[in-house]
Amino acid sequence: MRKKPNKANEKKNKIRERIIFRFLIIAVITVLVGSIFLAYNFFVGDLFTAFVLNFIGTSFLYTAALILCSFFLYLCFVITIFNPQRVKKSSVITFTFVGIITLIITIFLVKFSVSETTKGISDLADYSNGEWQVKELLVTDVYRGGYHTGPGALIDTEEGEMSLHWESFLIYAGEKYRFTYLDATNTIIKVERLTD
Repeated sequence: MRKKPNKANEKKNKIRERIIFRFLIIAVITVLVGSIFLAYNFFVGDLFTAFVLNFIGTSFLYTAALILCSFFLYLCFVITIFNPQRVKKSSVITFTFVGIITLIITIFLVKFSVSETTKGISDLADYSNGEWQVKELLVTDVYRGGYHTGPGALIDTEEGEMSLHWESFLIYAGEKYRFTYLDATNTIIKVERLTD
């Protein structure tokens, strides 16, 4: 016969349950806020504003991903260390491995998001100081997306890949354009068509 849980265990389980729900609620809120910023990007015509909105939106999505990883880490930690539901030893070992894999993913995600955020902040500072690059470059390829196309494009040039958050006119491969761009993220803030 199974033992009845005592009051102290029930109280701890309720606290753990509240923590789990808070993780999920905060993750959903950050995804919604990030998605709103990214969706608003469709209605902006200014390239720098589109860059700022994209930076804020992706920062919220990085935060949501980290919160979701924290959620899984917390679950694995509770099941591995405290085992409040008294699951079998083999299941605890499985949760331990899942926790280790989640920790590795979290470390990679933290490094990546910090790197991208640092580049974005550097570009914002460069823009406010008027330090941007202006070059006439030959476009070698333009990628506008597959099934779901947004307002932007990835543009391959002689100098590498650049991102354009809002394509005000079609850019074609094999033609030269004057690009004004921010150096750290290679984000284009102005495009001029060169006439022969």
